[in-house]
Amino acid sequence: MRITDGKILCGVCGVSPSVVYCDGCEIPICDNCRKLDLWGYGCGHVDPKSFCKVCHADIKINPYSGNIE
Repeated sequence: MRITDGKILCGVCGVSPSVVYCDGCEIPICDNCRKLDLWGYGCGHVDPKSFCKVCHADIKINPYSGNIE
């Protein structure tokens, strides 16, 4: 998860200051528009992931929470 400097507006809503970049497409997203997910690897290791709505729903980008068709 890459954090923004807050000077860039959200790439989804275009209103609020961004807080992070989407882990899928790299657009800046605000706290209200981001979808937080936790990916676990092995014993006790968890990586936080932040996605925009589109990347969060895409099974190719987010296999743990994407829509399965």
